[in-house]
Amino acid sequence: MPPPVPEAKAHYDRFLAGHYLWMAGGFDANTVRSRQFFSAHRILPIFSGTAIDLGAGCGFASIPLAETGFHVTAVDICQPLLDELRGRIPGPGIEMIAGDLLDFPIWTGRRPELITCMGDTLTHLPDLDSVCRLIRQCHVELMPGGKLILSFRDYSGEPDGSVVIVPVRKDGKRIFLCRLEYLREHVRVTDIIYSQLSGKWKRSASEYAKLRLAPALVREMMEQAGFRIEFIGPENGMIGLIGINENIRKI
Repeated sequence: MPPPVPEAKAHYDRFLAGHYLWMAGGFDANTVRSRQFFSAHRILPIFSGTAIDLGAGCGFASIPLAETGFHVTAVDICQPLLDELRGRIPGPGIEMIAGDLLDFPIWTGRRPELITCMGDTLTHLPDLDSVCRLIRQCHVELMPGGKLILSFRDYSGEPDGSVVIVPVRKDGKRIFLCRLEYLREHVRVTDIIYSQLSGKWKRSASEYAKLRLAPALVREMMEQAGFRIEFIGPENGMIGLIGINENIRKI
């Protein structure tokens, strides 16, 4: 039997991918924010010029990195989002790989000087052990002096009540809501879209789980893998971390 389809992949493929750019606020606004973040932290090709963008989606980070001179390998499990990226690639500097970023052989062995895993990708992983294994693999892959950039939403705090409804985006024809149910280790996310068709509103929904990651825990994972933390702070409504591989691995 084939392996089961990861829950997040099924959610994106069958439901979210077609609304993702609109829901996220548009391509241009997100790439501008990425450019500003990379510029503020002086993220430029210095050594190999190779970057790997894990959970690349439609290219909010991949395209700005390619524009600065990196050769980018963009990895994502959602083919429709990679198809969106393919239509926007400005030149030959981006290679795309469709697959699970935890399937290490599909993207390893490239001697990158930069690995990014941004846009809340980390919380889509199945458990904390997967996050830890991914961070350790990134340390193995990066050249000495290379950098790992992570970003994710901080779901570690307890809201008032176990269920929260978040209005995400709306226009004249669509309303996007997100229902968050806080469990012990995960947040159960239900994305809800109301679409106006022929004068009537139609409701559609799909759900999946996200990890409750605490910034302090992710920082500890990075430091235990051998990274020196250069930055931790806000990044486009999320928590961003930058770690430098000083080639001193901790066992």
